[in-house]
Amino acid sequence: MTDDYLTTVLEGAEHVAEQHDKVARTTDNQAHEYLRYAVLRVLEGEAEHLPADRTPIDGVTVGYGSDEAMFDSWGSSEDWWETVLPQEACTRFRVFFPDDHQTVPRDIVDVMAALGAWRVWTGSAATCGSYDHRERREVHYLWPGPSGGGSAPRAAQCPCGSRRS
Repeated sequence: MTDDYLTTVLEGAEHVAEQHDKVARTTDNQAHEYLRYAVLRVLEGEAEHLPADRTPIDGVTVGYGSDEAMFDSWGSSEDWWETVLPQEACTRFRVFFPDDHQTVPRDIVDVMAALGAWRVWTGSAATCGSYDHRERREVHYLWPGPSGGGSAPRAAQCPCGSRRS
């Protein structure tokens, strides 16, 4: 299934580049930004071509940004930074899903695994004051940026030295 999602994300990034080129106009690495936005579209069910056997999850929303910028915004008020300190040149994906799921939904895990991201935190969205926290859970993933050592060994291991989950 991960291979199907890798294909879906890559095709999604190509579609974003062709149809939504403004997404990356002001970034240093446009391909990286197209991939980030494609992940958002796949997880939120907006991609043009999703794997046929995918079961959509209603209520999934995605936020992402520079891990350091997110730390600057929430570092003093949220304890999830204690799990893994802010990582230079990494994207932090914050994925929100309905709390009737006891674990992170498989589609989210598969998409993020296809990207090579590692899970760094999971919990109640209400606990960390998320803007849309009602009856929702949240999972955070880190993904190395193009200048952040995005090679295969780095993607397979969390910068703090632990294996990704």
